[in-house]
Amino acid sequence: MHAIYMIFYFIMPFTLGGLGNLLIPYYLHSIDMLLPRINNLSFLLLFISSIFSLISLIYGIGPASGWTLYPPLSSLIGSPTISVDFLIFALHLAGFSSILASINFFISIVCLINLNEFFRLNLFLFGNLVVAFLLFISLPVLAGAITLLLFDRNFNTVFYDLNNGGDVVLFQHLFWFFGHPEVYVLIIPSFVILTLYININFNNSTTFGYLGMLFALFSIGLLGCIVWAHHMFTVGMDLDVRFYYSVATIIIALPTGIKIFTWLSNFISKDVTLNPLIIFCIFFILLFLFGGLTGIILSNSTIDLFFHDSYFVVAHFHYVLSLGAVFGIFISFFYLSKFIFFFFYNHYVLIVFIFILFLSANIIFLPMHLLGFWGLPRRYFMFPLNFYYFSFFNVYSLILIIFIFFIFLLYNKDYFFLFFYNNNNFFDLSYLKLILHIKLIYYSLLHNDLDTIVYFNTNITNLNNF
Repeated sequence: MHAIYMIFYFIMPFTLGGLGNLLIPYYLHSIDMLLPRINNLSFLLLFISSIFSLISLIYGIGPASGWTLYPPLSSLIGSPTISVDFLIFALHLAGFSSILASINFFISIVCLINLNEFFRLNLFLFGNLVVAFLLFISLPVLAGAITLLLFDRNFNTVFYDLNNGGDVVLFQHLFWFFGHPEVYVLIIPSFVILTLYININFNNSTTFGYLGMLFALFSIGLLGCIVWAHHMFTVGMDLDVRFYYSVATIIIALPTGIKIFTWLSNFISKDVTLNPLIIFCIFFILLFLFGGLTGIILSNSTIDLFFHDSYFVVAHFHYVLSLGAVFGIFISFFYLSKFIFFFFYNHYVLIVFIFILFLSANIIFLPMHLLGFWGLPRRYFMFPLNFYYFSFFNVYSLILIIFIFFIFLLYNKDYFFLFFYNNNNFFDLSYLKLILHIKLIYYSLLHNDLDTIVYFNTNITNLNNF
């Protein structure tokens, strides 16, 4: 369940629901998204979905199938209680919420841009178009897969029942056709946030290697839809099929390499002034690069027969997602906090926070590669004692991460350790003034209303006295 909560209730709500709704209107010079009521419905469905998921956890022993819901572990034989049914309902609602958000993003971007300047579009907008496309393609397939599972559990169908002619591998194909594009749904917003912050930090008027970055995003989105079966090399696929998926997976390394070398070119071509968020960007590139290199190892179908479902795979996708997507979320939060919440972080304390987080995260996930080399499978509660040394490293590092979060983020005496306000009272009228300021300018730009601009400029003192 950890994966479901991280994907559907942390990363996607932050990057899509949060950053998308905040920055897409900004880059489109619009007051709001074009479909605000659909946006509201998307939020409400996500909230209801989270309630269903919590019910599935507390009812009985909870889902016994893990987050992938593989039958027969998720069928009535493996999970006889209704906790899996509640989880299926939660995934249906969360998927429908994401589809509504994607429709909103796609319609807003396509209808409010000049299509003649499509290849000069801001990378954040283009990245969200790619994310919306991936969600359009993948989420209905997940909905179909778990609907068939729901029918098997409650209406005596046999879609995934081997004893009556069903096929459990069918569920894996349907699930991973959603699962692999979902990886890029999670990481692409972090890509574009990193690119935008590097441009801002180096005062670039345009993105370095813009067309390369544009086509890299497009290629990643397209190739991500046709490589899903590399998650299931061990199910008995034909050799030619495994060869195709291996080659297609390696090809994804090309557009990803373009992005990494473009980011590095910014650092090489400009004088770098280190600040906390640039250090965060450097750590993001290093961790994502390391995770990508282990992904190339796993793309070999023969080697993957040994590494499949081992801790090497766990280390790989945590380097890409936990230390990639989550680091991108941190970068966006720390950069945008001064514009949204009027928080200005303490640079020295933030540097300490970043280094401890980087160190402890590596201590957690780096030894997992060795555990995978030694053949330790995942999802095993008990294992030989010689593996416990690295388990202790993981536990102590996790405690360290929790400790620094409590010390630097949650401790509040007069001020936060990490933040300090620029106002004596956060909820004062300066926030209302800022919102009114933004609304007036957006309205003026959207409707080309020069009278409003003139009125706003001549009454700026009245606004300050508001």
